[in-house]
Amino acid sequence: MIEPLAPGSRTRIGPYRLLGRLGAGGMGEVYLARADTAPAVGAGPLAGLVALKTVLAGLDLDDGFRVRFRREIAAAGAVRSPHSAALVAGDEKGGTPWLATEYVPGPSLAEAVSRTGPLPEAVVRAVGSRLALALADMHAVRVLHRDLKPGNVLLGPDGPKVIDFGIAQAFEATQLTRTGVVVGSPGYISPEHVDGSTALVPASDVFCLGAVLAFAACGRGPFDDPDMAAVIFRIAHGEPELDRVPAGLRAVIERCLAPRPEDRPTPHELAGLLAPGGVPEPFPWHPAVREQCAAHRDMALRCAESVPVPVAPPPPAAPPTPPAFVRSRRRGPLVVMAALAVVCAVLVGVVFLPGLLDGDDGTGDPAAARPGGPAPSAAARTGPTVVAAADSARTDDFGARGADLAVRPAGWKPWTTGEHLGEHGCLLSAGTLVCSGERGVTALDAAKGTRRWNVPERSGAGSGEEGRSVVTAVDGTVYAFVQGALVGLRLTDGKEVWRRAVPDGRPGTGAVYSDGVVFYVSGAGSAARLTAQQITGEEKPEKWAVEYAESDATLLAGDGRVVAVGSGIQIFDTRSGERLQGVGEEDTECAHPLLKDGDLICVAPDGLTVTDTSAPDGRRILAEGMAGVMKPAVAGDGTVVVSAPGEVRAFRLRDGEELWHHVDTLLDEKSGNVSIVGDQAFVHDDITVSPYELDGSGENPPGPGKLFNMPIQGTPPSLIAYGDALFLSSPDDGRVLSGFAP
Repeated sequence: MIEPLAPGSRTRIGPYRLLGRLGAGGMGEVYLARADTAPAVGAGPLAGLVALKTVLAGLDLDDGFRVRFRREIAAAGAVRSPHSAALVAGDEKGGTPWLATEYVPGPSLAEAVSRTGPLPEAVVRAVGSRLALALADMHAVRVLHRDLKPGNVLLGPDGPKVIDFGIAQAFEATQLTRTGVVVGSPGYISPEHVDGSTALVPASDVFCLGAVLAFAACGRGPFDDPDMAAVIFRIAHGEPELDRVPAGLRAVIERCLAPRPEDRPTPHELAGLLAPGGVPEPFPWHPAVREQCAAHRDMALRCAESVPVPVAPPPPAAPPTPPAFVRSRRRGPLVVMAALAVVCAVLVGVVFLPGLLDGDDGTGDPAAARPGGPAPSAAARTGPTVVAAADSARTDDFGARGADLAVRPAGWKPWTTGEHLGEHGCLLSAGTLVCSGERGVTALDAAKGTRRWNVPERSGAGSGEEGRSVVTAVDGTVYAFVQGALVGLRLTDGKEVWRRAVPDGRPGTGAVYSDGVVFYVSGAGSAARLTAQQITGEEKPEKWAVEYAESDATLLAGDGRVVAVGSGIQIFDTRSGERLQGVGEEDTECAHPLLKDGDLICVAPDGLTVTDTSAPDGRRILAEGMAGVMKPAVAGDGTVVVSAPGEVRAFRLRDGEELWHHVDTLLDEKSGNVSIVGDQAFVHDDITVSPYELDGSGENPPGPGKLFNMPIQGTPPSLIAYGDALFLSSPDDGRVLSGFAP
């Protein structure tokens, strides 16, 4: 019920006047509150009331807390369900972070059963069907509740609603992804919870719902025991106590509590099993619950009447026109805080599920690790060859051919290799995947993953390990840095057919191929230089070399310019090596650079910068305020897609207009790198690859992604897309795999 505010306690948080205290727990308190703005004319007596959750006064809130809280506000905006309490607004930036949700005038399921006993079987079926649909709505946007329990189900007049979604990480100071931590409430967690939070799947929520329904039906949880160890043991070994559950419900609850996730019903299936004809309207509460709902409503009204209602200002002449770029049905944190009527759930312990990304790639041991490898050149995208390192602008755009299901290697099936083959990236050409790693340059059959040939790398000082990479494949020859030289290796058998020594035997990073020329840096100090090496034709001359005192740089080429991004941005003419106007080191913040039609796009600390390389004095900003950004990608039509923790956004490069914005808490703790594949953007982090519609005209993401099995919390993998096959290589341990694209 609602408690009066204690004397001397705070009476206002954000734009809300506090009316009473609904409860407390962990680091947070929940208040009944009302917005300062007046309700609309004709609104009901409870209009404007919210359940406002905030932190306890006096806590020392670090930046990590605020980051987590911001993500949880964004997460709440991702779910749209009539069976969950709706998010109203939130703010993580102020002195007191807060989150406001729809006020549901009714008891929790735990309170109702405690006060008046178990629910009748017909009511349990109706409640269970609605809660199953709430789970279906969450899972549809890749959200797990993870803490579904009787206290997190409110019994409102029009049916049950799930609450406390998405704030456990902030309010309970819980690292949801930490190995060995069991997140959830004793007696209402699944065997997967016991195994560790990374094992959770949608069926884990179904297990929790089965335990909740058993409690509703008999007033006791199926694993209740005063000994915590006994509770965990019984859950892990599938020993629920269901003797008191009505016989008509026992079979369906037993299915929910099956030890193996694959044996449990899906949420939609469960909704149909519990209420085959649907739930009637109005909701079939029995009298005891109706009385409790009425008592909660009356108390809320008395609290509201104790504070004067704001006077409504005159209505505006016309509502503002929504911006044309709002296409996605899910918006980011800033929009969530501003939109006061977003319908979504706020569920404690939410996690964005890797389980929804599971897909059978045929290996039994799927995998993923780090994006970074560039995409094919324009010529490669129109021919039969996909070369990861041949995108001279590093746009990571694989074009239409990357999505053509007819072009994957003949006889291809998913596969994975051992370690130390691909730490320095791979390229794909004519059915052969060529990778560079600790074992040197290795060619793999792209269809099977078996080794075709290997050119070992010498070990020891001066081997130029930093610059080792495969650069391109031209006319059946692979060009790579091996043993202190740029060498040409025959694609079919690895035989060396050409060699050019690298000055000092020390290649730098970031070599790039464009129009028959490999551009690379080498040496160090006063001997360092940038070289343009011709690799086509009979003679293959060195075209030019100029002083360039940075071995750690990324090179991009396009529109007659070579752009070298290191401590500064230096620009050279591709034909002569003449140094053109660049950008000074003091003005440079340029991570993960890419080049599009002369525009240099860089990741900066708070978004993206765009520099016209023909007039580099001026800069403009994309994605302003977007922190934690990883490598973006730009499509042929100039659409820039970028990922940051908890969100994926798209902008039009030409004028900076935001095209769409998707909240994705699968990326809750980290960002993902982006690649463009046909009409989709693939966002890939250390273990997942998720698709997004490039034009944002439909639902995003359009379907489930893929979960791969490379080092968890490792560096994101290099990615090559070819047909419906992905080729991924890990910079951490050099494993290489191929699996189905999402």
